[in-house]
Amino acid sequence: MQFIQLKNIHYRYPDQYKSILNGIDLVIAEQEKIALIGKNGCGKTTLIRIILGDLQASQGSISYPVHQPVISYLPQDTKVSASLAVEDFLLGVAPAKYEVISRLRHLEHKQELSEAEGLALATLWHEYHSLDLASWEADVNSVMLEMDLMELKQRLCASLSGGESTRLQLAALLLEKPDILILDEPTNHLDLEQIGWLEDWLNAYAGAVLYVSHDKSFIDNTASKIAELADGKLEVRMGNYESFTRDQTQLKEHQLVQYRQRQILLRNLREAAQKRRSWASSIQPETRSEGGGAVYESISNAARTQMQQARNVEKRIAMLNGRYAVERPSFEKPRKLDFGQVQQSRKELLNISGLCFSYGGSPVFSDFYLNLGSGERIWLSGANGSGKTTLLKLIAGELAPDAGSISFANRIRIGYYRQDLTELDPLLMVRAYLLSSGREEGQIRTLMGCIGLKDALIEERIGRLSWGERAKLQLLMLLMGEYNLLLLDEPTNHLDLKSREMLGKALREYNGSLIFVSHDRAFIGQVSTREVNVDRG
Repeated sequence: MQFIQLKNIHYRYPDQYKSILNGIDLVIAEQEKIALIGKNGCGKTTLIRIILGDLQASQGSISYPVHQPVISYLPQDTKVSASLAVEDFLLGVAPAKYEVISRLRHLEHKQELSEAEGLALATLWHEYHSLDLASWEADVNSVMLEMDLMELKQRLCASLSGGESTRLQLAALLLEKPDILILDEPTNHLDLEQIGWLEDWLNAYAGAVLYVSHDKSFIDNTASKIAELADGKLEVRMGNYESFTRDQTQLKEHQLVQYRQRQILLRNLREAAQKRRSWASSIQPETRSEGGGAVYESISNAARTQMQQARNVEKRIAMLNGRYAVERPSFEKPRKLDFGQVQQSRKELLNISGLCFSYGGSPVFSDFYLNLGSGERIWLSGANGSGKTTLLKLIAGELAPDAGSISFANRIRIGYYRQDLTELDPLLMVRAYLLSSGREEGQIRTLMGCIGLKDALIEERIGRLSWGERAKLQLLMLLMGEYNLLLLDEPTNHLDLKSREMLGKALREYNGSLIFVSHDRAFIGQVSTREVNVDRG
């Protein structure tokens, strides 16, 4: 059953002359799991906003073959800041119902009731039964069980980890009983165990799902269909990302063969037309008349025939170049990131000995040890909340240990990538931020192209950039810093698939040392030389 159909969708932002969406067609049907992929800034969020009704398409239509579906949306920023407990947050998905339940609970827990309170309690019980709130509470409990939230039901939402917040918001969406779930980067802030849980849940979920993701392994494990947005067009294919890229490569190779064959045909036709024209034009009137009437007529007819054939061939050439043209397939030029060759110590670069650290009296590290050799690339593994980000902050000097020591080799230069991108001032112009690196603007623009940032973005405020563009901006500052120790906290979050692969290759070729946190399995396999599990640290 089809829930929604997009036909010939176009969209252009008012302050831009060029459309970001050009003739988008998409069908979302029951039980489909569609992965929406594409470069940062290609228009994925714009397309989602059109589906949600937040934006009106400049052209095209959206139709609902059966009924207008219920669409629920999970944005990228999944952190819930509410001061409510988990159970209350979910009950509050229906505010009117929650108000009755919360007032009823309040009065029931009072030791003594006034006459007015007793009457209010009786009224509330009547509302409870008339609104069938017992069923609503049962629905909430059922969803908490499905999302593995029962043990967290009394926890404050603001205290939840990123993964717990994701499960909570998914639970809230399910209570809306959606026909279509739209998820924007749902694996951001999830650890490997939580990503595995989400994969299993999505594969078992009976509804339709459209999700944006740049996690190759996650896409391969969950998608039934791939929709790639590029240059304003949407290409849709059945299967996972691996089969999509394989089919795409084979298709482009086939198109290239067709294009080359067409060029050979056109060249041969042009040569044939030119030969016929040249021969016909070479027959001068004087030559034609030399042999008398019959010979003259014969030569003249032959010249006219050759000229007509030349015109016919030229008409065919025009058709092959026009209505029946075969375009040369575009192959994206490979971009290369280079962190440069940095001066590296021949001895141990970093030594952590007996490290102890607590938050509010709660220990995070107790007698923790770690050494980093020259050129090593250490992957910090562990569940969310185990202290991976805290360890990076301690190494960077943003936090001070309670006990123990952190020592470095001489001439250490540390570059730190923060997953929350808090270093970036949204009011600052991109040019001013990048020029603070001390590099010349020409060099900066070249590096922007290498990392996949459009040249025009240098004139924008940072706050107007997408999250993917901000991530690339912070990575660009690391590229220009000539650091021999990089601390990277979830560097692939918000990056598109090709940018992730490019970053992984650059870090693999980097001769400096690296300590990183990531839950991207493909990236981890590409970059790491050693795993350190913080849970056991």
